[in-house]
Amino acid sequence: MLKWILQRSKLFIIFILLFVIVGVFTFIQLPQREIPETTVNIGTISTVYPGATVDTVERSITNPIESSLSSIDGIAEVTSSSAAGFSNIVVEVAEGESKKEVFGDVRQAVSDASTSFPDEAFEPDVNESTAKMPIVSYHLTSDNRDNLFSLQEELNRWKDEVEELSGVSGVTIKGLPEEQILIELKQDELKDSGLNVTDVQSAINNEYYPTPLGKQEMDDKVVQLSVENYDSLDEMEELFVGKNPDGDAVYLKDIATVEVSPKELEDIITFEGNPSVSFTAYVKSGEDIPTVDERVSDKVDELSEGLPSNVELEPYYSQASIVTDIFDGLFLSLAISVLAVIVATSLGLSGSGALVVALAVPISVLMGFIPLPFADVDLNQISVIGLIIALGIIVDDSIVINDNIQRRYKLGDKGMMGAVNGVKEIWVSIVTSSLAIVFTFLPLIFLSGGNGAFIRALPTVLITTIIASTLVALIFVPILRYFLSKRSKKPMSDAPGLLGKPLNKLADVYADKLLKNFSKKPILVSILGLVLTTAIFGLVVLTPFEFFPAADKEEVTVDITLPIGTPIEETHDTLQEIEDRLKTDDGVYETSVFTGTGTPGLFNSSLTSTGENTGQIVARVDRENQTTQGLIDDWTDKLRNEYPNAEIFMETIQQGPPAGAPVTVTVSGPEIDKLIELRDNLKNEIEGLETDLVVDDVGDFEPSVEYVPDRDALEENGITVNQVSQQIRLATAGIPLKAFDNGVVKRDMNIVLEGSEDEVDLSSLELPAASASAGGPPELISLDELVTTEESEQIQKIPHIDGERAITLRAFPKDEENYKENVTEIVEDQRDQLDDADYSMTLGGENEAQNDFFAEITVLFIIVLFLVYLLIALQFNSLSLPFLVLVAVYLAIAGAILGLFVTQTPISFLGVMGMVSLTGIVVRNSVVLIEFIEQAIKKGMDVKEAVIESGRVRLRPIILTAITSIVALIPVAVSGDALFTPLAVTIISGILFSAVLTLIMVPMLYLVFYRFRRKKPAQEEM
Repeated sequence: MLKWILQRSKLFIIFILLFVIVGVFTFIQLPQREIPETTVNIGTISTVYPGATVDTVERSITNPIESSLSSIDGIAEVTSSSAAGFSNIVVEVAEGESKKEVFGDVRQAVSDASTSFPDEAFEPDVNESTAKMPIVSYHLTSDNRDNLFSLQEELNRWKDEVEELSGVSGVTIKGLPEEQILIELKQDELKDSGLNVTDVQSAINNEYYPTPLGKQEMDDKVVQLSVENYDSLDEMEELFVGKNPDGDAVYLKDIATVEVSPKELEDIITFEGNPSVSFTAYVKSGEDIPTVDERVSDKVDELSEGLPSNVELEPYYSQASIVTDIFDGLFLSLAISVLAVIVATSLGLSGSGALVVALAVPISVLMGFIPLPFADVDLNQISVIGLIIALGIIVDDSIVINDNIQRRYKLGDKGMMGAVNGVKEIWVSIVTSSLAIVFTFLPLIFLSGGNGAFIRALPTVLITTIIASTLVALIFVPILRYFLSKRSKKPMSDAPGLLGKPLNKLADVYADKLLKNFSKKPILVSILGLVLTTAIFGLVVLTPFEFFPAADKEEVTVDITLPIGTPIEETHDTLQEIEDRLKTDDGVYETSVFTGTGTPGLFNSSLTSTGENTGQIVARVDRENQTTQGLIDDWTDKLRNEYPNAEIFMETIQQGPPAGAPVTVTVSGPEIDKLIELRDNLKNEIEGLETDLVVDDVGDFEPSVEYVPDRDALEENGITVNQVSQQIRLATAGIPLKAFDNGVVKRDMNIVLEGSEDEVDLSSLELPAASASAGGPPELISLDELVTTEESEQIQKIPHIDGERAITLRAFPKDEENYKENVTEIVEDQRDQLDDADYSMTLGGENEAQNDFFAEITVLFIIVLFLVYLLIALQFNSLSLPFLVLVAVYLAIAGAILGLFVTQTPISFLGVMGMVSLTGIVVRNSVVLIEFIEQAIKKGMDVKEAVIESGRVRLRPIILTAITSIVALIPVAVSGDALFTPLAVTIISGILFSAVLTLIMVPMLYLVFYRFRRKKPAQEEM
């Protein structure tokens, strides 16, 4: 086959060039982003029920929807939160299920459930897409907040224009009050008209939301039927509402004023102490970050030219700049790695051999890019690191093939024959070892959850480049060596490369002294080697652990929650005080305050529960004077002591997929009061540990006023509870209607009573009695005659998990050592005290997720070992020989642990990935070494002589492949990147340790194995 290829070598060179060109274009077109894009398998169902209490929302909205969802297949979990006036349900789709199909069923189930909703409840909003990735964010600042409020219309225009840009999924404006259409009823005029708020509601709904007419066939055409509606505020004022007692028409303008009015502020933002509005754009899935960022930036720059002089535009966040910085560093590491690999190969290869290997590397890389778009892999930190790791591996095949062709030429083979024989001797081992690497990384593609999605690009890149490099080594390298051999007139050097002679001398010392002496006592040497290696595994307990480290970023977020009922203005004042305290730190150079709902999704940070009493501060740190962790350590306890009524939590950006609380405890059962009692008991005990913060998804009780109706008075006057509730709501927050949408502007509508306030004066509110005499004016009854008030407290929200009431506590420890065990002890003690089987407590959290990950990776590792074992068993037709090869894996993992211990680099997620990766990386040396020994024995050589001579021949390529793999990763290892350094250290130390001990252990173990095989030959054959 190879001879046939060499005879058509020019044609195959053209094919390879075509693949390279396709690879270049693929590389250019791959989208760039900071971290891998992950699919969010959740969606939300949101329902507004104006004025309803928490338990009413739970009973009337949440429960019916959850009941309807329970029959749908493909749902992993349903969680919900019922709050006053609002129900939010989160649906998680099971892994492997089609999100589109599941949510098709969800929409139908929600539609069915909504038929039982109260009339006042709005239609549920089902949203499949919840992931929003910010790409660029700006602050618009001014000395006076009114200057910013005047930009409402202008910024809405900005929003519309930016959202039209290709690649932009949406825009969020924070810090401006949303506009609404406020219909303010005049109490006296409304009384005189004899109409009520229900008449007004009906008139508006009948005008703007008539029954759809559908379609009709007219003149052989199907036409859409519709009714013309009022589409301006002036026309709305002319809306007919009803007739007064005299029979005269009453229009909306007669009993109400209609105007565009701001809603209450949900967010108050400052940037560097100045009033600010936040303008943030989000990118669509699969888009190239720098390209979309440039589009948005150019458009915003263009739009900002029309800003008044008293408003400034400040760029605040750009993912493109982050991506650029990351790729500048990674591509520099990649360039250094390529150069280092080329230099390393020249140490032990001839000039022509080094040239062949140097060309094989970029060709393999570019060909490896071609399948990436089909595997949904883009250019990100993980895929580039995978490429750097691959550099040290893909060169191995070319080195081994080149070295053996070189050996055949030295033995006297000429031209094509030398290339053919050089490949023929080792192609099976090359393919086997490459397949071993592929089998090593293939299971990692199927790693589940966020961790699997985060790491998936790494094994994908390695698999595609390894397959490409194997093809290049088996086809391109012999073709090029054949070309060069025809043109070279120089005699073949006995010691090629810059270090050719020292390597030859080292090979002689290794074979004639080391192997010859060790082969006298192979059992003793093998036992000592295995004992030493096994002892190294004990260093695990002395090595630090950090699943995902903090990112090397300059932002620290401060999450702050004040007592329930704190007005947003007071909350903002407190946040500004804390901001001023942080500014006294010399390491802080910039601050922003986001009071209310927090940041617009920036810095992987968000508030789980928001309101007027919550907010976030973002502090940027000058890393020359302060570290983010140093700022957190210096200020967390200090701020908590200064503001004892506030929950304060400081954190920096974590690398990797989003992480939850280290420890969670979920208490579930039927009665909410009992759940709160259990929550309080757990919370008090957990806070007694070394706990930084304990929060839950219910919160404290908030003050409330309960109106108690006088049933006799209501019955006597023919007035219903609903009429009373409606009148009180009109006098406070108002009654929301459906949105006004004329195709240009969409605004919420709200009806209120003139002079409405937060506090209700019942004596000023009146309702007409139904018992009035026919034809006479209705008797007006004051509400203070119908209801009394009682001050009380009510729960903020009622959470559910899979339809059952459940409260989840999230605990953040100061010191994670033994923390999970201590919390487990508390939970078990509390669980033992439960006297009702309907209540349960379960532990979870990020630590639990880590345990699940290690359990899954252990299973995958066993699968990897089995696949590698099976592959080698098929090659050597032996059930015991593969164990000799797998010794290299054992040695490599021991070396990885030793390297992490010596450098005190934490064992991390990527460190564990590195250990799994070593399985495929290190088997090649053992496979080829054993292959040479087996071939020598078949040629009649004595086993000891075969071991010694095979070791002499294989020392050079083993050393060269180890050096190239190591030098490729040295730039990453010394980069200081907290995420990738453990990966690089793991692979470097594993390869180094394994390469050294493989040269000793594998030959000695082979001698032991050979003795065993000679005693029981029948059992060794398959």
